[in-house]
Amino acid sequence: MASGKLVSFDGSRGFGFIRPEDGGPDVFVHVNDIGLGEDELRQGRIFEFEVTEGDRGPKAVNLRSPRVSGSLPEPGAGGGGSRLTAAEYTRLVTELLLDASPALTAGEIVVIRERLTDFAGVQGWITD
Repeated sequence: MASGKLVSFDGSRGFGFIRPEDGGPDVFVHVNDIGLGEDELRQGRIFEFEVTEGDRGPKAVNLRSPRVSGSLPEPGAGGGGSRLTAAEYTRLVTELLLDASPALTAGEIVVIRERLTDFAGVQGWITD
C-alpha cells in the first residue's frame, strides 16, 4: 500500500493525480477505480492506495483514508519514539476532522486543529 496527497482532481472529467509521500512522479487516479465517492476527493487529503500499471503509466486504485494506528501516549509519557511530532499530529488531526465531518470549513479545521495541538503540547503528547 502506498500513501500520498491528492494534488488535483477534476470532478467534471473524473480524474486527478496523487503525489506519493515517498517521492516519485504523481500517480493518475480515475473515479471509476477508487472505491470512493467524488465528495471524498478533496485536494490536499491524504490517501492510502494501490498502484497498478495503466495505459499511460502508474494508476492509483482502491483509495482509502489512512488508518490511524494506536492511540495517543499517556500524558507525560517519555520515550521519544512514543510521541508524535507536532507536524505528524497536525496531519492526523486534520484527517480525522475531515473524516468525522466533511462539512467543516478550512477555517474551522484550522481553529480546532490549533487548539488540539496546543493541548497536546501541554500534555506532553507531541514533540516540537
